[in-house]
Amino acid sequence: MSSTIDAARRRLVGLGAVTAALMALSIVGVFLVAPEDADQGVIQRIFYFHVPIALISLVAYGVACVAAIMYLRRGGEKWDEVGVVSVGLGMVFSILTVLTGSIWAKASWGTWWVWEDPRLVTYLVVILLYAAYFVLRSSAEDNRRARYSAVYAVFAFAAVPLSFYSVRVAESFVHPVVFTRSGADMPGSMLIWFFVSLVAITGLFATLLQLELLQRRADRAMRDLKNRLETLMAGT
Repeated sequence: MSSTIDAARRRLVGLGAVTAALMALSIVGVFLVAPEDADQGVIQRIFYFHVPIALISLVAYGVACVAAIMYLRRGGEKWDEVGVVSVGLGMVFSILTVLTGSIWAKASWGTWWVWEDPRLVTYLVVILLYAAYFVLRSSAEDNRRARYSAVYAVFAFAAVPLSFYSVRVAESFVHPVVFTRSGADMPGSMLIWFFVSLVAITGLFATLLQLELLQRRADRAMRDLKNRLETLMAGT
């Protein structure tokens, strides 16, 4: 077990180093290299972080759904842990999405939130659904918690494609569509830094996921060791 944890720790250090380098490159590129938007000015630079964070929040819920399916098919504590950690990270990224999006909307279009916008409302529904995931998890019995959580995560994920698709079809002055079927509505000098930021945010999610899973694995190993020691002490 210790060798497995040590190997996971080394992989985490490498992933964290790459992610830190990408984040630094992204920040420098976004604020010092990427051209300023002619219409929105400097506030447009928040786009480079807002959109990747929003996309990765949905990816996190997708990872939780896959983990839930694997748990229901094969069982195993590790899949339950991947699911609950992914939902937690998805919630963090979702809150950051709302905060950055509200700042962008207020500066550019003069409003923090518009309830008539289906894109905003469907994303809020996703947040509320996954907030209820933790309510269910805390109220379920220990022997059924993981199974109930897995079933809920699978059904809750149905709202994620709805939220993503609403951004593609709804028309609103508050939430513009940057990427359409015909391509990206931005010059290549901006697009390249968007993708750098997207890769950096993806790396951040992967790093945080691995960090939390490693911590849980280490805690589980300590509990197992404690139980074995208590058994030995009781036997003597």
